[in-house]
Amino acid sequence: MAKSRLSGTPSKEEVVERTAKKKPSTVTGTNLTPTTKPSVKKTTKLSSPLPKTTQIEEVEANYITDNGTSTPSDTPTNPTLETHLNNEITASLTPTSSPSTVKIACDLREFNDYIQTLKSIIPSNTSHPILCNILIEADAENQQLHLTGYNLEFGMQVNFDANVNQPGKLTLPAPILADILGKFPNGRLTLKSSFEIIKGSDIPSVSATLSSSNSKHVIRGLAADEFPTIPSVKQKLVTLPASVLIAVLKASLFAVTSEETKRILMGANFQLSHDADRRLNQLRVWTTDGHRVAMIVGLSESSNSQFLNFQTVNFTVPAKVLRVLERSVNASDKVTIYYDGSAEQASKFVAFEWNNLRLTAQLLEGNYPKCDQIIAPYRSELSHQIVVERLSFLKALERLATHSDKSHITAIFDFDLEAQQVRASLNNTLSSGTETVDAKLWGCDFRLKCDIRYLIDTIKAVSSSDLRLLMATPTAPLLIVPFGTPASGTEALECEYVVAPQE
Repeated sequence: MAKSRLSGTPSKEEVVERTAKKKPSTVTGTNLTPTTKPSVKKTTKLSSPLPKTTQIEEVEANYITDNGTSTPSDTPTNPTLETHLNNEITASLTPTSSPSTVKIACDLREFNDYIQTLKSIIPSNTSHPILCNILIEADAENQQLHLTGYNLEFGMQVNFDANVNQPGKLTLPAPILADILGKFPNGRLTLKSSFEIIKGSDIPSVSATLSSSNSKHVIRGLAADEFPTIPSVKQKLVTLPASVLIAVLKASLFAVTSEETKRILMGANFQLSHDADRRLNQLRVWTTDGHRVAMIVGLSESSNSQFLNFQTVNFTVPAKVLRVLERSVNASDKVTIYYDGSAEQASKFVAFEWNNLRLTAQLLEGNYPKCDQIIAPYRSELSHQIVVERLSFLKALERLATHSDKSHITAIFDFDLEAQQVRASLNNTLSSGTETVDAKLWGCDFRLKCDIRYLIDTIKAVSSSDLRLLMATPTAPLLIVPFGTPASGTEALECEYVVAPQE
């Protein structure tokens, strides 16, 4: 007979019912009593693979212990610790820190051309692996692909049309990406990215599959969130024909120094102003290495911007940036220069924009030497002059330079007023040479000594058919200017070159 619930033992039926309620779940595989310390076991591996969303949900349902194993989240734990760990996991899985899947299709040749251009600015040795990558951003709204390369000193961005089926971003290593694309056949390229969270790490593993015709290659990359942001430069200064800018750079960059101890001289000093007389914007570029000076003036058509009408701005751009610019633009392009500084407040960055490309660079800090003051004291005394055919003079000096070495670099120039000739000679311990060139001479009643290397580099930079050399004394700076007809296909520029003589 059954006992009372208040006074005695429960019936047999009640015992069976309570036991059934306490039976552990078959999913976790544990058999714990309420007083038993929970054991730590790995999450049961399912026989069929799960999609990535299911794997992420599985991670969210567990917290990570100090030794890296997972423990069921329904196990009694310290609430403070549980809250802290769950917050960390949730934060690591939010869209802001996890890569988004990208799926695009575009013209392979166009994509490859831009990747090859960006590869030229990627550093070969860096302690930041992300800087060896190119940032790829798929914009579904505008149906465009944005590519970015950045080495913390300067960066290049490009936008072009593509079929964006799924927006997102990722980064891929530039060297292997450029190498693979360069060997793909022409046609359409499909890029699809994927990511997974590697066991024991919170960092997602990013990869991209590149497909074209019968080719399919997978490249592992890095999350785009790690890629540094290129500074924005918004104030438009001037728009120049690329042909003018190319001519200016070709005529000036040879005089830039490569010595790290003279960092400010490792760039070209840009001075931008408005020429009121000709109603044109003017770009004046100075370069010097301490032994020679180049000053080049380029003029552009007038623009709607009134900024340069009231002030002149100047800044120094690293030569390596300008060489990338010179290689990347076409003579038929228009190049717009952006700079957020002013005559009173300097800026740290400048940007050059043409077509769908933009090159942003950090400027060199410091005061550039006032190069015009080198020759200014002698301008009224430049009564000794020589006019000579440029190419014949250059060939003569190059033949003479075969006798030069580190200790024998000085060429000696004698002037024959009667014969109207210039005689140049160079001697070393093993050999010597003499070259005579016809010229038109005025004055020149002394002997001149110059470093033959500096003369050759300067003459190569000049594009005209003839040269005009002006001198005050044998020890005063030598002024060289173009004379005669400009070379075919080049802009007529205002140029001046100064070469220091040898004692």
